[in-house]
Amino acid sequence: MKKVTHYLLMLTAALFLFAACKKEEKVNPTPPQISSDVSMLAAKFGETKTITISVSAAGKLKDITATTTIGTIQTSNLTGVGTATGTVTITFNAPFEEGTGKITVIASDEGGLTKTSEIDVTVSAAAPVELTAGDVEGVWGPNMTYIVRGNIKIPKGKSLTIKEGVTVIVEGDGTQANSPEIAVYGKLYSYGTEQKPILITVAESKRTEANIFAGLWGGICGVEDVEEMAIIYTRIEYAGAPAPANSPMVTTGEVEEGDPRYSIYFNNPNGRFVMMHSTIANSKDDGMRINQGQLLVAYNTYINTGKTGGEALNVKSGCIGDVAYNTMVNAATNGLKCSNSDDRSPQTDIYIYNNTIVNSGWRQTKAGRGGSLNLEKGGRGKVYNNMIVNCRYGVRFPKSPDNPDLVNSYAGYNYYFGNNADIADQFYPSTGSLVKGDLETGNDVSGNANENDPKFVNFNISGFDSEAAKNSDNIKDPGTFNLKLQAGSPALGKGKEGFTSRLSSLTIDGKTYSAPAPSSFIGSSGN
Repeated sequence: MKKVTHYLLMLTAALFLFAACKKEEKVNPTPPQISSDVSMLAAKFGETKTITISVSAAGKLKDITATTTIGTIQTSNLTGVGTATGTVTITFNAPFEEGTGKITVIASDEGGLTKTSEIDVTVSAAAPVELTAGDVEGVWGPNMTYIVRGNIKIPKGKSLTIKEGVTVIVEGDGTQANSPEIAVYGKLYSYGTEQKPILITVAESKRTEANIFAGLWGGICGVEDVEEMAIIYTRIEYAGAPAPANSPMVTTGEVEEGDPRYSIYFNNPNGRFVMMHSTIANSKDDGMRINQGQLLVAYNTYINTGKTGGEALNVKSGCIGDVAYNTMVNAATNGLKCSNSDDRSPQTDIYIYNNTIVNSGWRQTKAGRGGSLNLEKGGRGKVYNNMIVNCRYGVRFPKSPDNPDLVNSYAGYNYYFGNNADIADQFYPSTGSLVKGDLETGNDVSGNANENDPKFVNFNISGFDSEAAKNSDNIKDPGTFNLKLQAGSPALGKGKEGFTSRLSSLTIDGKTYSAPAPSSFIGSSGN
């Protein structure tokens, strides 16, 4: 009897537990269920996609939210709150960068239950944007490729902003008829970054040593109403094609039809120009010419500028500003020339300091010209702390009638190295009026051939061949180099400090760019 009673008690307990479980199942509904009209999302750079999410919730829908690990999303059009079914629209905005990620959708009900679902996302590069010809404005990029097949123009009052990681390929062949240019009548902002610079170039197959001085496209031409340009972390190469009759450089009288154009041209007495941390390479004539305007040109590199003539940077009358911490390699004539020719107002006044000019002046065929740095024809300025290595001439102030404004010009604390006697003999050019001892040149570092090696981190100065440098066919891509000074360099501690820049700063597009202070070392890079 006791055994039967025990079994009855156990049966009663089991029935009680079963009933309790059944009761609990009735009280707690299942979590929400999520479905999507896509199981995986593929998008191109900058593309916008929409997804419709459907939810069934026995416990009555409370909310649907979403997050993403790539790009950005917004939710909208939420329906069915407080009911058993609902929907929401997710708008996905792809970034301008390749990658994969996930969109996570979370649905919750009024009973506190949630359900999570994931959608895989892949973002790939967009196809290149092709431009035939005409007006442009707005924003390019980031991380996009643009192919320019005809002359494009930024109209007066308009602006074009090029963002980081953009590549602009100009399809030119070096002829007048088929060498597009970028004409700027408004504003141009090229905003690369150190990690993602901007490249303005030609097709990859044409980026060869044979085309170093081919001049395959027309360059960037800012004329007349150009208001401002900012060129930051940007590389511009293979420009200099001959100008057609309708080029603004011809119609404004800067060059004759058929003459080579420049990689960058800027001309507006009321304009503002900044170029920093950028490179101009492989230009048929001047790498850059500025006629009129306020300017700050700092921390740039110029490589292989001018086939048989042309400066890395040519500054004309009507310019005020600073040129500092630039590196100029293999310029045909000068690394830098400042002139007040044409006598426009204001008088050219440029402070030139802490630049390094290497292997320049040798391809200029006109007698007495070419070298490293010229201040001439009524221009005025300060020329301090410049490193001049294996150049045809040192700092040159031409004799009358091409002399600079000597009363208001200053020079000294410059550094010279030449690997042969012919170079060393022209540290103070016989065609110029500046001799050692004039102004502050007593503080220059100069001597005989092969004296005062500046001790660059990586650049072969002893093997330079000045005779070979006279032939443009011998000019090659210099490859990787580093013109920083090693510890113990005799250029350290020899610079002039204590003077201020010509302009303290320039503001362009709401951004303020400060002119750098002079350094105690000579040249563009310390140790």
